[in-house]
Amino acid sequence: MIDKNELLKLLPKLIREDDEIKGAIITALSGVVATKEDIASLIEHSNRRFEHIDKRFEKIDKRFENIDKRFEEVNKRFEEASKEREDIRESMIILREIMGELIKKTSILEQDIKNGNKDILDYLHEQFEKQE
Repeated sequence: MIDKNELLKLLPKLIREDDEIKGAIITALSGVVATKEDIASLIEHSNRRFEHIDKRFEKIDKRFENIDKRFEEVNKRFEEASKEREDIRESMIILREIMGELIKKTSILEQDIKNGNKDILDYLHEQFEKQE
């Protein structure tokens, strides 16, 4: 029987120099160790899967871009609505001020008319009293 240490020393040389031994070792390891073809096939399969995953992420990215655009549009609408509300509020303040001024002027005019009417009535009354 061959000593294990002797075999380990001879094995690399035998693999390099003897195709029959190399073939026997490859056959013996074929169920345990992956071949270059196995590894290449695995890499190719992984690449296809990553390509598929990349395509899915691209689709997801597009969806997020669309969602971002929608949010931007909604945000723009909210900003426009907020500006419109602010414009309406400012207009209401101006209208209140104008209405207040009109009410004051109307009250003054009403008082002036009452005073004017009283003056006219007093004048007419004086005229009629003088004639009697």
